Amino acid sequence: MTTDRTTRRPAHRGAVRHAPALALLVSLVVTGCAADPEPVAATPAPTASPTPTAAPQEPVLDVPLQPATLGAQPAADARRPVDLVIPDRAIQVPVDPVGVAEDGQMEIPPLAERAGWYRFGSSPGDPSGTAVVAAHVDSVASAGLGPFAKLGDVQPGDVVDVTLDDGTAVRYAVVDVVRVPKVEAVWDQVFVRDGPPRLVLVTCGGVFQREVGSYTDNVIVTAEPVGA
Repeated sequence: MTTDRTTRRPAHRGAVRHAPALALLVSLVVTGCAADPEPVAATPAPTASPTPTAAPQEPVLDVPLQPATLGAQPAADARRPVDLVIPDRAIQVPVDPVGVAEDGQMEIPPLAERAGWYRFGSSPGDPSGTAVVAAHVDSVASAGLGPFAKLGDVQPGDVVDVTLDDGTAVRYAVVDVVRVPKVEAVWDQVFVRDGPPRLVLVTCGGVFQREVGSYTDNVIVTAEPVGA
């Protein structure tokens, strides 16, 4: 079966076209959508049968980071995002600061109801650089879908409001929505504090492959500051 890569841009609201992989400044490959990168151990079936029954497969969200990123330090005076809302899509999610896990992946909050902001990159409202917020589309811990499950419904022109820990708000407008097969994703302009200010939202999409605990696609939403 062929998996389509699609993107939407603001010239025609809601239009979908085939697009090249999103170019971002570090290698970012999202390979699943939940917290624990280890498979859940099999548990015995509650019947007399000697055949064990596997527990629900916990999907995995892996975000490998380049070595240069691992030594980065968050800005001492950085304001951090605490809440993100996309009103037109009824998306609202609390945001936690996250860093790098022991395995070199970007940390992601275990519950799909919360998103993670990469604290070694730019913060929403910074004059330059890309602020990255990622969340699981679902998780076993959440027993269902999280707010970012609706990220694929976002359209160019949709407003994204981010509230910071000092009470100020930053408004963005979506300029691009991409669904790309993970095997084709190429990222090389993210997790940097230079370049134009942007907000990038990431989750999973497509079909869940239970045998590997991973979804087939990434959903990537790019937004730019309103009035910038």
